[in-house]
This record gives sequence, structure tokens and C-alpha cells, in this order.
Amino acid sequence: MPDLQVYGDKDDAELLIVGFGSTFGHLYSAMEELRAKGRKAAIAQFKYINPLPANTSEVLKRYPKVVVAEQNMGQLATYLRSKVDGFVPEQFNQVKGQPFVVSELVEAFGRMFTD
Repeated sequence: MPDLQVYGDKDDAELLIVGFGSTFGHLYSAMEELRAKGRKAAIAQFKYINPLPANTSEVLKRYPKVVVAEQNMGQLATYLRSKVDGFVPEQFNQVKGQPFVVSELVEAFGRMFTD
């Protein structure tokens, strides 16, 4: 099984954005916009969750703040909390039946940084 890959400021991100499946493009674009604004951000996108990639716990615990972004009520965040001891992510949940809007993601994620 391949490891969970991290993109962006993978060595020193203040915020790790976590997603699953088809949300990658929108989340990646939001990360890039945050980075263009001088924020240290990274993204980890799950391609499968059963079993979780072997390095999941290491990745999720490496960053000071993690947000799980989902187009549902938070099933992935709940699942990850149950599988990774001590993992308490921020959550960004939308149930609209529409794709994420990058500007909304950038605004919401931007508020998660500590200044």
C-alpha cells in the first residue's frame, strides 16, 4: 500500500488540509492560494481509507493544525479520530450537492491560522 503523500509546505506547514477522493482539485487550489498569500499550508489527500496508509498517524500528528474538509457531515474526520489516537482535527463540512468553492475554502482555512 502506498504512503499518504503530502504536497505544499510539507516540512513546515502551519495547516494541513486533509481530503478524500474527488475534492483534491479544489483543496489543492485553496492550498496554493494560501501559500501565495504567505501562509505555510500543505495538503494530504486520501485515495483509500481501509486500510489507512501506514504513515497516516505520523502525517496527521506532524502539523500544529489539521483541517478535514468534507462534502458531508464529517464522516472522514470521525473515522480518522477513531483510528489515530489523540487526533483532534478542525472540520470544514459542506452539504450542498455542489463542489467546493475555492474562495470559500481559502476564507475558512485562512481563519484557522494563528497570527
